[in-house]
Amino acid sequence: MKAALLKGLNKFEIETIEKPIPKEHEVLVKVKAVGICGSDIHKMQNEWKYELPMVMGHEFSGVVESIGSNVKRSLIGDRVVVAPLIPCHECVYCESGKYQLCEDYTMIGSHRYGGFEEYVTVPEENVINIGESISFEEAAMIEPLAVAAHGVMGLDSKIGDIVAVFGLGTIGILTVQWLRLTGVKKIIGIDIDSNKINEAKKYGVTDTVNPLEESIEKKIFELTDNLGVDIAIECAGSKITEEQCLLITKKGGKIGYQGIAYSDILLRQRAFENIFRREYTINGFWNSYSAPFPGKEWIHSAKFIEQGKINLKDLISHRFQLTEIQQAFDLTVNREESYNKVMIFPEESKGDEK
Repeated sequence: MKAALLKGLNKFEIETIEKPIPKEHEVLVKVKAVGICGSDIHKMQNEWKYELPMVMGHEFSGVVESIGSNVKRSLIGDRVVVAPLIPCHECVYCESGKYQLCEDYTMIGSHRYGGFEEYVTVPEENVINIGESISFEEAAMIEPLAVAAHGVMGLDSKIGDIVAVFGLGTIGILTVQWLRLTGVKKIIGIDIDSNKINEAKKYGVTDTVNPLEESIEKKIFELTDNLGVDIAIECAGSKITEEQCLLITKKGGKIGYQGIAYSDILLRQRAFENIFRREYTINGFWNSYSAPFPGKEWIHSAKFIEQGKINLKDLISHRFQLTEIQQAFDLTVNREESYNKVMIFPEESKGDEK
């Protein structure tokens, strides 16, 4: 079978390797669609800290082709999405159902081969049936959708709230769509990419701010009767926006951090003092899991897609075959043009196969 092997920082080679055989509690998935995650891009720009060669890809869907001897469910032929986290189920965090905090986890696509290949083996508990109405492309986006759900559920937004979302990439837009479903009054989208700002309006953003063109604090307070937002959600992973959250949130408000920090964060005195003077509640959100594994984030995501309440297809900006993976990563790493979700297809077609 064909596999895209990562040999170095942003250096992929297509090779023919042996088709894997599922172990007793595993299933073999024929991969149909796999997305490039923002964390994949950062790993290619900074440092890959796992063993090489590796097959990346942790946002993927496919069809179960065979099962191990001790798999309990009848899964052969099922259309599935794969949850990439393999928790140890033994540490104190797993025992309390906080699998995302597992102290000895394995991640598909980092610690073991992932979706950038034609077939992959995964534990039985990591596959979720997607039925017949969800496309493979949509299913491959359930992982980032579940990440967005994890943050929105954790912040417990209320009907009538005003929420600011920093960063209108994939996670930001998915967060906007979840917020819209909770009944918030106003969603303020913040980004420095004018294309993303314009696109965001069709997903539920009511107001936008481009900090390169206007004062973010002045604009936010104009939009909130000089109070600030009830909730600020940081999805950009920028040291600038991570501080700005502390400047535009109202007294007693909530701040959620989902973007990964890739450099030291130094806070100005005013920003830091707001934490206690305004009595903020600050939460970090890591990954997308809860009990029973993989959690309500995954189950609700699949259900809302099935019901047509979440728009995923329009977020896919580029499609590549597996043999074009280097071209796909060059696009994202070098930012050759504006993009959103980039999708890879291990089979020869580049399409929305049901």
